[in-house]
Amino acid sequence: MVNSNDMLKKLYIFLPIVIFFHTSCVENIIFIQLYPDGQTYLKFISTGDSTDINDQDFRHPFIDNITGNSSSHITKTDSVWTIITEAIYKDSIFVFQPEYSLGFNFIKSEKNTSLSSIYNFNIEFIGRQIKDNYPLLYEALLNNKLDSLKWLPEALTIIINQALIDLENDTTKYNFNTSRARLVNHFKSSFARIKTFEDLKAIQENRLEYIITTLKPFKIDNQLCIELAERMKRHEDYLKSSLDLKDDSFIIKLLLPGEILSTNSMSMDKDTLVWKFGLDSLLNENYLLSSTSVVYSKKKIQKTSILVVCLLLIFGIVLAGKQKKI
Repeated sequence: MVNSNDMLKKLYIFLPIVIFFHTSCVENIIFIQLYPDGQTYLKFISTGDSTDINDQDFRHPFIDNITGNSSSHITKTDSVWTIITEAIYKDSIFVFQPEYSLGFNFIKSEKNTSLSSIYNFNIEFIGRQIKDNYPLLYEALLNNKLDSLKWLPEALTIIINQALIDLENDTTKYNFNTSRARLVNHFKSSFARIKTFEDLKAIQENRLEYIITTLKPFKIDNQLCIELAERMKRHEDYLKSSLDLKDDSFIIKLLLPGEILSTNSMSMDKDTLVWKFGLDSLLNENYLLSSTSVVYSKKKIQKTSILVVCLLLIFGIVLAGKQKKI
């Protein structure tokens, strides 16, 4: 019987889309505190080995643009690396959508009433669209069968199609003189013949030659084959980043002002809301975390109470005066 870990290592070595599988993992902790003045404190902590920490599946916001309101540093203990990034963010909307890494957005709002201030905070992690774009890969992930090659021809066919669409949209690059559907079907038939790791190795070691040979019946210029290989790599890198998330875990901790009114958090640690998730929550749709809290103003309550008492006194005086006249 073939060892599953050995098969994964072979996949890493030979796959033309360079999918990366780890036996180790990265723990990502994101702590967010919303201050009553509207500012947001963010702290990102990622812990793992050096390879995991420096890959592209989840990069800390601000790390590439450190300012006076942010900082980042790396520590190492034995083989364990830790990156910590902190920032103070003032705007009500934050958008972080890198090209390959996991992205997320958050929006916060404050509504003042006569007696309180209500705070809404929503953070949304961007789904990786694996279920929609790679159905067989999605099934392999759900069933923990990534060591099978059954999903590979479909994934490669989809990547070829996406790369050709990119070239179609760039009129200065696309000049194949044949339909995209015909080219995709031709590649699909070729990918369907991938049965062994030796087949994969041959493609990996002769990638551009494989594309040129496959497209030879269509008399495609070699420069266009180079362009196609480059466009494929963009989609491959995104898929690689998505699959690298397989061994990442995320813990989100949120501290809002006041008392919690509503939330979809999984648990609460004292006054801090906690969510825990991994790639299984990001396989397709966006993953939304939401919470609402309220801060009651003692001064506003006191003023309102005094106003109510005064109104009652006035009403009582007026009512007493009317009764005397009667």
